[in-house]
Amino acid sequence: MDFWDLTKLMIRRWYVSVTLLLVTIAATGYAATEIKPDYAITSYVQLIPPTVASDPNKVISVQNPWLALGLSSLSNAATVATQDQTFLDALKKKDETASFEITISDKNPVAIIAVVAPTLEEAQSATTEVTTQYEKSVDSLQKQYNVKKADMITAYRLDKGENLKRPGGKVKRAVVVIFAIGILLTGGITILVDTLLRRRKRRKGGDAGAAPEMPPGSAAIPLNGTFPSVPQINRPSVNGDADKTKPLGQYARGGAQQQNGRDPGAETIVIPSMPRARQGGERGNDRGRRT
Repeated sequence: MDFWDLTKLMIRRWYVSVTLLLVTIAATGYAATEIKPDYAITSYVQLIPPTVASDPNKVISVQNPWLALGLSSLSNAATVATQDQTFLDALKKKDETASFEITISDKNPVAIIAVVAPTLEEAQSATTEVTTQYEKSVDSLQKQYNVKKADMITAYRLDKGENLKRPGGKVKRAVVVIFAIGILLTGGITILVDTLLRRRKRRKGGDAGAAPEMPPGSAAIPLNGTFPSVPQINRPSVNGDADKTKPLGQYARGGAQQQNGRDPGAETIVIPSMPRARQGGERGNDRGRRT
């Protein structure tokens, strides 16, 4: 069944397909109005190296191994530390439905923290928790090397939590899924109903055209007292003429009924002879005569 056949079937069973389509449209509209988009807040955290002396003649020795590796290395390490399972469990207990993602800029050591939550309060709370944990991770990674405070790399948040968006991707996905499921159910249920109706119609037609059942022990008796005629079987005669034998049905009625005033038992059935056997006998006689 192709798309055109399905369309014709849905038109023929319009009372089923139209009802299901209306239900699908109603469910899709309800999902579009009731499902609310999430709140997304994006934060930016910049890593700042330690300050140097304003006097170029003054030599200052900075002892921080992360400076030798680069600020990007410290930013990546802080990202991994922020995604620790202990912190994730604590965040889940406080903001159950919030989720976050940390990405590092390629050009500058800036951590981009994106938080998504169903409510504005959860989004703001989760953003504060994640940025604070990221800053703590930057400090702890340097303190384990006994870096002095003057030599430490500091994390500075560039935004004020005002980068708020409400993306409608979740609503669009829900609407598309509900509408697709409704269309599939409409086609499937319409085909099922059509199959059941055809089967019931075929069953009713078969019951109406069937012959009535006879009770056990009964026999069929013709109303006019005669039996249907038996087709005649033509047999060629011995002499090859066009004479026909009597119908076999005249001798199968038990001798109780006569045909044309004669007794059926007095009739003679003529069996044609075998031509080959006759020729063989004649050849045998000829051989006997020759001998």
